[in-house]
Amino acid sequence: MTHADLQLAAYKRELRRSAVSVRDGIPPVRREELSSLVCHHAWQWLEETGADSVMVYVPFRSELDTRPLIERCWKAGRRVVLPRVHASSGEMTLHAVESWSELEPGTYGIPEPAESLSAVEKGSEPPVVFVPGLAFDARGGRLGYGRGYYDRLRARLYGASASGAEWKSVWVGLAYGAQILNEVPMEAHDAFMDMLITEKGILHCTAEGKGIDAR
Repeated sequence: MTHADLQLAAYKRELRRSAVSVRDGIPPVRREELSSLVCHHAWQWLEETGADSVMVYVPFRSELDTRPLIERCWKAGRRVVLPRVHASSGEMTLHAVESWSELEPGTYGIPEPAESLSAVEKGSEPPVVFVPGLAFDARGGRLGYGRGYYDRLRARLYGASASGAEWKSVWVGLAYGAQILNEVPMEAHDAFMDMLITEKGILHCTAEGKGIDAR
């Protein structure tokens, strides 16, 4: 590893500590309010796009709470796909879940699909993927937890599509407005988001970055 690589790794570690502190510093009641607004924007966008299947994460600690969005999707008959982490392989598998009772504590204590649930078949992955993160920027840059699960998932799905039917999806970061930074350091293997949704509305990401389109 070069000196530049070591410097970047150290910078990312410090940025993660800062981002966690910012997120944890939002009072729980306020986090609930902001999460409700973000889920509302996300739901409106799903209604507009007509997507009938989504991948969502289950919140952990002070992450933006996606449970209102998940429950609304279940009620409307949308297929909800949740990830299961496999620490031994460093990969995530995707599983359709129909109720909270189908979840169990996963590798990091995060509620995940039970081991008894089958993974979704190749070619039937959701067209919309909602992603957590510690920080984002207007380009769609994302600062994760440093384990690379979502980066590898995106690379794997796009790699699989290159050898067969094209897999198209929209990757959407869900975040509190306080998590949006001027710039997130990105490496070649890091996955960019196509959109961000905060309490202010929707941000369509490009290399230059566009303004918030409040809904």
